[in-house]
Amino acid sequence: MHQGKSRKSSEIINHEYILQKELRDALKEPLGSLILNDNLTSDEIKRQLNKSEMIITVGDATTERLIQLGIIPSIQIVDGSEMRVKRPLPLSKMESQIKASNPAGHISKEALNALSSAIKAKKPIRIVIDGEEDLLTLPSIALAPYGSSVLYGQPKKGIVIIKVDRASKRMAISFMNRMITRKFADQ
Repeated sequence: MHQGKSRKSSEIINHEYILQKELRDALKEPLGSLILNDNLTSDEIKRQLNKSEMIITVGDATTERLIQLGIIPSIQIVDGSEMRVKRPLPLSKMESQIKASNPAGHISKEALNALSSAIKAKKPIRIVIDGEEDLLTLPSIALAPYGSSVLYGQPKKGIVIIKVDRASKRMAISFMNRMITRKFADQ
């Protein structure tokens, strides 16, 4: 395992990532625009999404909230829990579903492959994670096409929306580059 080597978005799926304590606090801050719970309306979300090419949600509550507001995410990444408490998966129409394992504090090769496949698949599609989906926000930003939006929950505050552009991709890849990594041979 090693840390710190800079890699591009096309190279990130060849690694597994492990979060270190020193990055945890930085990742608790919103990585994009925070829409507070009191302002979470269909009109506000649609205004923020503004013609997003692809909408990716990370988290059960975020996915469910968008569905309740009449917005079906292109890719829904869920794990069947909210704030570490088991819950039913959000109800939504999907074309297909992929299952992947991803331990807490990790970004697994299996989850990266599932995300990469989902981006290319017919939408809407759901990735059901056995483990924890929180860190999958970072590769979602890194791998999504420009013009996409990635949404995740900011606990007890609201939903964070990240527009996928050069700056957000650089930010996501920078965080991933600072994690402990294990490289896998190209398949």
